Amino acid sequence: MSRSEWEAACHHGSTCALTGSAAFFDSIPGSFTVVNGPLWCYFYAMKYVDNENPMASMRFSCTQVGPNSLVYGTEDDLRKGLSSIETYAKPERVFVENNCSVSLVGDDVQGIADQMDLPWPVYAMDSGGMKGSFEAGYFAASLRIEKEMKTKEKIPASVNVLGLSTVHMKGREDAEEIRRLLSLCGIRVISMPGGGSNWDDIMDAPSASLNIVVRDELGLSLAKQMERDFGTPYMSSGLPYGTDGTMTWLSEIIEKLGAGELTRASHEAAKLKEFLLRKGNNLESLWGPLWFDAVLISAPPSEALGIAEAIRSEWIDTARLCIHAQCETEKSTPAADAIRVVMKNEKEIAKDYEDWQGGLVLSSSHETHLLRRMGRSFTGFHIALPSHDEVHFSDLPQCGLRGAGYLYEQLWNAKLRK
Repeated sequence: MSRSEWEAACHHGSTCALTGSAAFFDSIPGSFTVVNGPLWCYFYAMKYVDNENPMASMRFSCTQVGPNSLVYGTEDDLRKGLSSIETYAKPERVFVENNCSVSLVGDDVQGIADQMDLPWPVYAMDSGGMKGSFEAGYFAASLRIEKEMKTKEKIPASVNVLGLSTVHMKGREDAEEIRRLLSLCGIRVISMPGGGSNWDDIMDAPSASLNIVVRDELGLSLAKQMERDFGTPYMSSGLPYGTDGTMTWLSEIIEKLGAGELTRASHEAAKLKEFLLRKGNNLESLWGPLWFDAVLISAPPSEALGIAEAIRSEWIDTARLCIHAQCETEKSTPAADAIRVVMKNEKEIAKDYEDWQGGLVLSSSHETHLLRRMGRSFTGFHIALPSHDEVHFSDLPQCGLRGAGYLYEQLWNAKLRK
C-alpha cells in the first residue's frame, strides 16, 4: 500500500479497505458482517456504513480480539463471535473480514468457520487497511463474491451494472435511476452488485450479456475477472449526467450491447429539456445568466468528470473549471481546464485553494470546511460524502434524467445564495 493511499485512508477523505469491504457486503440484503479485529476498526466501519444505510449496525458484530490473540491466534474469538450471532439473529449468510493486525496472524478464518457447522454459510477474507483504501476493499469483496458464481446461459439484451455503492452520495437513488433508464430502453438489469441487489440476483450475474462499469475504481476489477471466467464483455461507461449526457450514455450502451431502443427515453429527455429550458430562461430574465467565475469539483472520478461535462455543456458558463478526483483515474474530459488527483497532486491542489477567489464548489464537507477555514468565499452544494452540513432525504438521484432536474435546481439555488 503506497504512502498516499495510507494517508488518504487514515487522515483525509477516504476510508480503509475494511470499510470498503463492509460496504459491499452490507449492500446485500440478509447479510451480516463480522469484523475479526478490535472494536476501533469495527466501530469505524460500522458507523460509516450505518450513516448511509440506517440499521446496518444491527447486522454488524465484532470479535473484539485482544493482544493475546495477536500472538496466539484468533480462533477462540472468532468462534465466540460467530456463535453469538445465533442467539439474536437468523442471517442468510455471514461475511468475516480481518482487520490489519489480524491479517498478519495468518489464521485460516475460512477453515475455522467451516468446522463450526453453522446454520448459514460463512465467507471470509482479509480486508485490513494495509490492503488499500475503500476502493481496494470494495473490489476485493466483489472478487470474493465472484468466486461463488457459476457459469450460466447468457440472456439476450441483459446487463449487470458494476461499481455502484449504497454508501456513496445518493447511491441507492442513482442505482434505481440507472435501472429505470435501462428498462425504458428494453434492457434487462440482472444485478447491481454493491448497489442493493440480493444474493440470488448477484449469483445470476454470469447470465448477463454485458457488464457496464460505472466506476472503474470499484467495478473494473470485477468486470475483468468475469470476462476471464465467464466470457462476459464489459464497457467502462461512467455515470450519466444531464439530459444530453444521459442520452449519449444510453446510446453507447445500446451500440455495445447490440440491443435496446431509445424511443421512450428520448421522449422523456425531450420533455425534460424543454421544461428546464423554460424554467432557466425565466430565471435568467430575473437574475441574469447562470455564471460562476470559477468551478471546483471534488468527488470520485465518475461523478466529477460526468458532472463537469453536464454543467459546462448544458447548464452553466464559467471561466475555469478544475476537478480534484478523489482517487486515481485514467479518464479525462475536455470540460475541465485542470484535473488533479487527491494525495498525488497535492502541491497543485494546495495552490488551487490558495488562488481561490470565489465561485462554485461541488464537493464533500472536507473541501468546504477547508475553504471556510481559509476565509475563502464560495457557493455550492455537496455531491460527495461526507456531508456534515447538508442532509439528503429525498429519493431524487444525482444521475440520469431525474438527476438532471435535481442538479439544475441545485445550481440555481447555489447562484441565488451567492
